[in-house]
Amino acid sequence: MTSNDDNSSADSPADSSMDSALEAAYDALEAGRPDEALVEAARSEDPVGRALLECRAQITLGHLQAAAGALGRIAEALGDDDLDVLELTGEIALSAWDLDTAQSAFAAVLESEPDEPWILERLGLLADLRGDFAAGDEFVDRASALGDPPAPPVRVSEEAFDAAVESALGALAPTFRDRVKHARVVREPVPFRSLVEPEDPAATPPDILGLFAGASELDAPADSDLPPTIYLFKRNIERASGSPEQVAEEIRITLFHEIGHLLGLNEDEVAAMGLA
Repeated sequence: MTSNDDNSSADSPADSSMDSALEAAYDALEAGRPDEALVEAARSEDPVGRALLECRAQITLGHLQAAAGALGRIAEALGDDDLDVLELTGEIALSAWDLDTAQSAFAAVLESEPDEPWILERLGLLADLRGDFAAGDEFVDRASALGDPPAPPVRVSEEAFDAAVESALGALAPTFRDRVKHARVVREPVPFRSLVEPEDPAATPPDILGLFAGASELDAPADSDLPPTIYLFKRNIERASGSPEQVAEEIRITLFHEIGHLLGLNEDEVAAMGLA
């Protein structure tokens, strides 16, 4: 399950000259409808604005080759040093788990925009992925201080996090609770590269909140070498939350979502059964 943070690079640019098609496209993208956003953007007569929207939407969809194609058109029009080009280069690289390229791109943006919270948060995530949690905290602290009003970053103890997991498991209906007993529920700070499918790295975004790995109930055991495991990524959940109470709610939502995948359900079925 990915982050539901609304402060992403998909935010609509503050541009009064944007045509109505692009405005509608960004509205759809911000509402979590990237396919609709692409349809709306296709009506725009602004080729660069259309390519910017297309790149952001394709990143959201995990279509990194299509996103890179749109980025190439943007770079040809604006230049490789344009801040949008650098930011999108970083986003595509991050989705592909090319952490060095993402680091270079976001650091270049930060040189020009040292008070951009989203870039600070991205650099914080990259520090976490390197295992440098102290540096990650510094970036998050800087981003949080730029809020209006400033908001302290959300951090909970490992004990409080684990207690919230146990509370969520205890709230499951007995029929679901019994079916989860054979699965491991593991807390990790952030995802790690061995969890990523090399053929489709975008399916496991670095800011993902939780992940199910192993054979579901509908799979034969031989379909996976891994025991059924639900991963919950503590620092990503904290990053996506605004309070300790929201951390507990994100744990519940993410845990139930991944339990749905353990049961072999798709996204729509997970929602229909009340597991998300």
